[in-house]
Amino acid sequence: MISTPRSRCPFGAIFARFIHGRDRNCEERRTQLIDFAQLALQVEFATIPVYLTGMYSIADRSCAAYQTLRSVVMEEMFHANLAANLVVALGGRPRFTDDAAPVYPGYLPHANEATTPRIGLFRASAEVFNKVYAAIESPAPGGAPAQDDRYDSIAQLYGALREAIDAYPGNPFEVSPGKCRGRQRTDIYLGKFGGQVVEVTDKASALHAIKQIVEQGEGIVPGGEKPLVPVEPFGAYNHYGPRTDGTYGPIIGTPEEMSHFMKFRQIAFATTTFPETLPILSDPSLDQFSNPDARQLAEAFNRAYSLMLVNFERSFSNEGDPYFGIVLQLMHRVLPGLAVSLMNTPAHAGGDASVGPNAAPTWTYLPMERKEEDCGECIEGLERLLSGGAPETPSAQALAHALDAWRHLAAPPLTSAT
Repeated sequence: MISTPRSRCPFGAIFARFIHGRDRNCEERRTQLIDFAQLALQVEFATIPVYLTGMYSIADRSCAAYQTLRSVVMEEMFHANLAANLVVALGGRPRFTDDAAPVYPGYLPHANEATTPRIGLFRASAEVFNKVYAAIESPAPGGAPAQDDRYDSIAQLYGALREAIDAYPGNPFEVSPGKCRGRQRTDIYLGKFGGQVVEVTDKASALHAIKQIVEQGEGIVPGGEKPLVPVEPFGAYNHYGPRTDGTYGPIIGTPEEMSHFMKFRQIAFATTTFPETLPILSDPSLDQFSNPDARQLAEAFNRAYSLMLVNFERSFSNEGDPYFGIVLQLMHRVLPGLAVSLMNTPAHAGGDASVGPNAAPTWTYLPMERKEEDCGECIEGLERLLSGGAPETPSAQALAHALDAWRHLAAPPLTSAT
């Protein structure tokens, strides 16, 4: 499952304990709120590799499907940042590594597996947009109850978190300086994507952060009104789509933005042909790769991904700040290059990359005891792989871009992050 096992993390029935008046000690309640906010963080982050896998598998980066996934991923990272700020404001420390890291395939952490979609690392298609992506962001019906454990929608999970915050006596975000274990991030850049960065200091700011996450992702379903509201007042543009000059991009009109659910549905039911995708394996695993080059690339991707998670976790702590120097470089340069290289590499020895099946990232967190040495060995191995192949192939070109970025990180920044 994509979750910390229930037996190992006390996420279950937190909302019920608040509502029924149990756990009256305020410190215990704050600890439970930290657990709850951490669960929300894991839910948000678990969607990102799912969407990125589909995005990287789309060959045409200018098409609507690719740009839709790109915009949603940027906003999911924003949601993860807001959830992490909630954890910090409550006196906790956001976790992305070890048992907090997602595992695929499975379900959203602690979701109702009977009513929520099985999520995995799929090659993009109209069916995946509808049955996986839109299903993840499916809005709750009007008047749906708040739910914590075994929630039917993400909106209902956040409804339970909102109720738990309201039920806390006083301000749960008044944390003494000695108990503050981290930093909130308000320095992220959203650009043309929707959202307002929130520093959480009290119940009002916390509820504002939650409202943004829910409305931007699933949309609003007011009781007694039409079942779906396709736009919310967040972004600078109405939506991405074909423009009158024949190009594709943001359509300027109203200061509103389509919810993620509606964006995905728009692609799923488009009348145009779905764009060409790379012939990758869906839900890949290392044991499926008989091609040693594919396996080496996949292992290197997992090391870079793990390094990103370690430093992303540290970027919300008081132990230095690797966010701009390491996290963003890995996130925006190294990982995309390695992913595209993998998706243009046959999964099996002697295979044809134009036919497939090709490899794909498994997004596996690896504990790294020797971060600097591990990354140095990875880079050396990838350099040998690059020098031994044809430099003009899509796989080699993507790998060259990733290596160039990784080399720049390999000396002082990585040393300081260990």
